[in-house]
Amino acid sequence: MRNWKPRWYEFAPEVVLTAGLTIFLIDEPDAATSAFKSSRAWLLMTLSGVGWLAARAVTAWLVPWRLAKLSAFSLGAAAILAVVVLPAYDNDTVVETLPTTSPPTTAASPTAKPPEVSAGEAAPVTTAEVPASPTRVRLGQFRGIDHRASGTVAIYRHADGRYVVGLEDFDIQPGPDYDLYVVPGADREKRDAGTRLDDLRGNRGTQYYDVPSGIDLTTGSWSVLVWCQTFGVPVANATPV
Repeated sequence: MRNWKPRWYEFAPEVVLTAGLTIFLIDEPDAATSAFKSSRAWLLMTLSGVGWLAARAVTAWLVPWRLAKLSAFSLGAAAILAVVVLPAYDNDTVVETLPTTSPPTTAASPTAKPPEVSAGEAAPVTTAEVPASPTRVRLGQFRGIDHRASGTVAIYRHADGRYVVGLEDFDIQPGPDYDLYVVPGADREKRDAGTRLDDLRGNRGTQYYDVPSGIDLTTGSWSVLVWCQTFGVPVANATPV
């Protein structure tokens, strides 16, 4: 039986991890405690805690090298902080322009000659076709759900009937793995029965997301929801009207 006599510095990873989580809890209490409302987050925390204790017990008996254990648990602490804490301070600004729909054009043959103009006749005037701008049909304001959020959410409709969700001049508290959904109903905080549009490209700026065909965002109430996939919690929503 191995006689395990730990040195104080072997527990440095736990000290660093506890300090990082505590600072996060003090600095961002709403975001930090939002995870406690999610069964997915509870499962992740439970598995992480049990796995950490099990690893400590196993390495205490099987790994005699203190430096190896210190390095392994330091990497584990860094990985947890990288997933839980650091994304909350990693702002990413993405600015896009509203896409337009170009009307169909007929390409001219490269060998075609311009029409002849008789003497005294005015030359025909050629007009360039201007892309059709989408029409804004609904507008709302972002509301944070245990996270900071501000900005405008607009619904646009193209001439061909397609819809685009625009997040304009918005600023949402950053975090890990955010997705954007449209969900039937007003002020929805769950993604149930919703449609995922895409990963959120950035937590700041102006961005536009295409809506799948067959979804009419002008019929009834719809929520635009930012959802955190990692912890299974809502981040922000809006109900454009």
